[in-house]
Amino acid sequence: MGHRGRFQDLDLGNPQDDRSDRSDHGAAMSELPAGLEAACEVVPRDSAAVIVLRPGPRGREVLLGLRSRRSRFMPGHWAFPGGVTDEQDRVGEPGARARCAARELAEETGLAVAADDLLEAGSRTTPPMFPVRFHTAFFVAEVDAGLGDLVPPGDEIERLLFERPRDVLSRWAKERWAVPPPVLPLLRALETNIDEPVERIVDALSAANTQEQRAPRIEFVPDIWMLPLRTVTMPPATTTNAWMPGGKRFVVIDPGSTEPAEQARLLEVIQRRCALGHTVDAVLLTHEHQDHVSGAAALCAALNLPLRAHPAVLASTCVTAVERREALDDGVTIDLEGLTLRARYTPGHSPGHIAFEVVGQGTLIAGDLISGISTILVEPSTGSMGDYLDSLERMHARRYRTLFPGHGPPLPGKAFAELIDHRRRREAALLDQIGTGRAAIAAIARVAYSGAARMPQALIELQTLSHLVDLERRGIVRRIGDDRTWERT
Repeated sequence: MGHRGRFQDLDLGNPQDDRSDRSDHGAAMSELPAGLEAACEVVPRDSAAVIVLRPGPRGREVLLGLRSRRSRFMPGHWAFPGGVTDEQDRVGEPGARARCAARELAEETGLAVAADDLLEAGSRTTPPMFPVRFHTAFFVAEVDAGLGDLVPPGDEIERLLFERPRDVLSRWAKERWAVPPPVLPLLRALETNIDEPVERIVDALSAANTQEQRAPRIEFVPDIWMLPLRTVTMPPATTTNAWMPGGKRFVVIDPGSTEPAEQARLLEVIQRRCALGHTVDAVLLTHEHQDHVSGAAALCAALNLPLRAHPAVLASTCVTAVERREALDDGVTIDLEGLTLRARYTPGHSPGHIAFEVVGQGTLIAGDLISGISTILVEPSTGSMGDYLDSLERMHARRYRTLFPGHGPPLPGKAFAELIDHRRRREAALLDQIGTGRAAIAAIARVAYSGAARMPQALIELQTLSHLVDLERRGIVRRIGDDRTWERT
């Protein structure tokens, strides 16, 4: 049975009041190998963006720029002009981010607006799923109706357009335009208030920023919401992505945090979607590692939801308390009334790993088949490098356009080919190091992973062993005695 409402009976807690000690959760949540410490979140850089409004023939319009496809952050996306603070802005003095906003506006659009004329409209911080983060202050500026089309003066922005917010949202919904997730809620606030007095617009934008900071509606594509939840996981990641795809009904995939504040944030985001008339239908799991499953039982209990996953996952001690557990087999489809998922069995990282294809959209919710920010660990005791590489090959053959991983931001489908090539080159380096004689695993790992200097020796030996076990299965190498010495067959 789905859930739509009754959230007033749930104690959502205060997401800002997180007094939990993350180290207490290490044993319960971590898929970290022994001796590897959890990462710290990336410190955000101060930045500013300007929402420029202009009277148009159908009412006010908003200025958006198409970011260069060479940009490090959100290339090829339509966004508000803006950038990071620098020494020109007199960082540390009052008004630094307003000065940054005015400077970036001039650099990217040629528009000259004094910092004192900008109206502050709240701020927001990039979620910790990204390797680059910003703490962005938003400002509003009004320009005259007589201002014509703008030509970008530099190479940071490819095009500049004034558009009605509704038209921009429509193009995004039809996947004609790429718009960064932080911009979408502000466009929605503008759509509702665009022809109100500017003071009302500023208040609406500030309120939207406050809500998004607490319980964000993050969408890279229509109908697939997500929320990065703080977990203890493989560095440099600090979060696990909970994906929420659906139409009139939606599911929650991989609610992996045990922290009460993070669970409360997830419940509030679910509440936001249910308030739009959607129904939460079930919790799905990609695999049994604890940074993906640890919050599932609590969420199922809070919303009376069934849990669906591979049978190996359903046997995990983290979820055996869930009464309604339903097995998912390869190829099973899940109709969500407007969006359909198909389970794709992809073992290797774990025996029960499943990815979820969004049918007809060229999208794969990939779990730990691939990562947008960190490496994928294949432990020889619980995983299989051979199965993992086979799963990568099979999913690559399906030519997905977009991959939504369990950690980090989305990836293009071609990332599968790059990962396969990376793993095969690593395998070749291992064999080169063994040569025609015998070699100790420590020496094999040290040379084969020479480009991964920041990885602990224990971790690279573990990954090396996974490759060697697969090569042994294929009859290419064999161990001499225990796992510490290897030779070619």
